[in-house]
Amino acid sequence: MIRKAGDGWKLVVVLLAVAGCCAAAPADSLSLFADNSQCPEPRCVTYEEINTLWAILDPEYFLQCRPDETGGWSLQQMPCAPATLFSFFHQVCVHIEDWEGCDGSTPSTLPTTAPTPEPTPEPTPEPTPEPTPEPTPEPTPEPTPEPTPEPTPEPTPGAEECGVPLCDTYEHINTLWTHPSPLYFYQCRPINYTWEPIEMPCAPATLFSFRHQVCVHPEDYEEPNCDY
Repeated sequence: MIRKAGDGWKLVVVLLAVAGCCAAAPADSLSLFADNSQCPEPRCVTYEEINTLWAILDPEYFLQCRPDETGGWSLQQMPCAPATLFSFFHQVCVHIEDWEGCDGSTPSTLPTTAPTPEPTPEPTPEPTPEPTPEPTPEPTPEPTPEPTPEPTPEPTPGAEECGVPLCDTYEHINTLWTHPSPLYFYQCRPINYTWEPIEMPCAPATLFSFRHQVCVHPEDYEEPNCDY
């Protein structure tokens, strides 16, 4: 087949048009850019690793070493409070503006997208008035069923809401305990080959809920039945 001299510039135009159509649009959510892929690999082998909270690709969750029924240690996925992201550097769930990645990235260094300008609407021609039809009675709408609420995780069976934190059974070790201040909670951690309750902080602007077993926003907080 003999190619004509004028075919070269036509091929260039076609390639440029295809390349322009296939360009992908970047995501506009800041949490999509919160990259934890540079964080260390989660492990539960040494004493230091057992007491470390580990990052996963989804920054709305983290991994924690918990004792399993075999007497060993297993990684368990834990959720952050709504509108917070887990920071391996801070070892706690923080608000998006306070998040810092393992590669040193911060919200100020994450890529952002420019807002898409809204198109200018064309003037709408005035409609020609039509004769008013006789009113038709509207049918009675059927009642809308109320949404089924999602089940709230209950605390570990056998755990009392208040009182001295206990770390003497498997159920107690895997329970988060109330603190006199709702800005903190107690968690059973291994200390010198025994389990001891350790004071842990909530993320800023969150409070610990014993019923939810996680730090929540103030509007979701439930006051514990305690007499400190």
